[in-house]
Amino acid sequence: MNKAACNPWVALDVETDPVQHSRKLRRAHERGIVGGRTAAQVRELVAESWQRSLDAGVARDQAGAPLRLTSDDLERAREHSPLAPAVGAIHGILSSLDKDARQIVAIGDADANLLWVTGDQDTCDRALEMRFQEGASWSEHDAGTNAVGTAAALDHPVQIFSAEHLVTVVHPWTCSAAPIHEPATGELIGVVDLTADFRTHHPHTLSLAVLVARAAEAALGAHALELAHRLRERWEKAISGRRTPSALLDEHGWVVASRGAGELPRRLELADATGNTITLPDGRVGELQALVGGAILWLRRRARPVRSPLRLQLLGHDASARRGTGSPERGLRSLELLALLAMHPEGMTAEQLALELYGERGKAVTARAQVHRVRTDLGESVLTTHPYRVNLALDADWIEARRLVAAGRPGEALGLYRGPLLPASDVPEIVEMRSLLEESLRRAILTTADPELLSRWLAHPAGADDLAAARALVAVLPCGDPRRAAATATVAAIAHRMSTAVA
Repeated sequence: MNKAACNPWVALDVETDPVQHSRKLRRAHERGIVGGRTAAQVRELVAESWQRSLDAGVARDQAGAPLRLTSDDLERAREHSPLAPAVGAIHGILSSLDKDARQIVAIGDADANLLWVTGDQDTCDRALEMRFQEGASWSEHDAGTNAVGTAAALDHPVQIFSAEHLVTVVHPWTCSAAPIHEPATGELIGVVDLTADFRTHHPHTLSLAVLVARAAEAALGAHALELAHRLRERWEKAISGRRTPSALLDEHGWVVASRGAGELPRRLELADATGNTITLPDGRVGELQALVGGAILWLRRRARPVRSPLRLQLLGHDASARRGTGSPERGLRSLELLALLAMHPEGMTAEQLALELYGERGKAVTARAQVHRVRTDLGESVLTTHPYRVNLALDADWIEARRLVAAGRPGEALGLYRGPLLPASDVPEIVEMRSLLEESLRRAILTTADPELLSRWLAHPAGADDLAAARALVAVLPCGDPRRAAATATVAAIAHRMSTAVA
């Protein structure tokens, strides 16, 4: 068994002979695919990927990957790809590998379609035998187990070596791939991959792929900031000399800036506009003026009296809901119900609430009773019926934290992040939102390469065991900086805790 098993995402260590290991894997591949069982030499993640690929109908003797994109499709996909602003940065970092390591550099979309493929020409020509080329689909369900498709499927960096590939024609190759995420939302938008002859395998290639993916995300973040700056300049030019209250919206309806507009929602549903007119929750009416990259909202009417907002402080263990200056509500079920309704501004029925709160055995009458308790404690007008929904202006700490992360302001988001969203709750949708919020905040912090912010994250309970953040902090601190020694000690301490926990 390969000694690199301590890191399940790496195929083999530097001490393992790649040729001998390839032979072992080919025998394991034969037994596992033909004989119906997986040999001990195959990593668990590989065996699971084989099964997903076989279930999707991939044949081990097929001729590599299918070509899914025509030349016109490929051109359009590149033009509209969210990865486009980062391609130059990726190629700039990896250009020396073409000659030095005879590598192929591939960039794929979130569905593992290869959009850009460059590298050593001889190696690229060889790879055409398995259709490792622009326009080919290397998803698991099209091409079987491979680094591009498996990294996309698992949303995790992974290295696939020789006969770990399900399709036999790919056995002469080794590949390392890392997912690329949209910096503001954490959404998977693509994969960067390094592919070469299996005899040139090195475990550090996976680390290189990860670093390139992070550099791509940093380039995307810088590009987004540049676009926001240009959008703001257009808005400031458009409102110059005018006294009409206005707000600047991006193309998704997020409020970027405002002047004289008072309190505004964090986001407006542009789809709700009637022509160029949109009504705000407080009754004001505004007109939308298109702007390159967004829109200007010109406000025309005065607001109706605004009722006391509903404040949901659900991050950390001291969670509560409060209306105005009234007494806080701290019951877990009540807070779960309010959190669900905040996640569903369109409203939910009693049956939907019962299913989310109590599972398949939940009853609508139980959900109605919980709604009654909330309205009794916080006021009848806090919720409407048919369907149930929040009827007040909403001030929710986790929603604000998500907005700040999406706006590229992770430092402010971390200041709000007292802890996980309703940590005692096991409601599936809340559990999912809890995980999404913390991971998007973490990734936003890691992409900043800001030593102060990384230090704050490591000092926070949520980031206390974040080995990647600790290593990132060491990497960004210059030699001679007195904080570097402490950061190095933190890396060692976290690594020790992790190894002790595994043991």
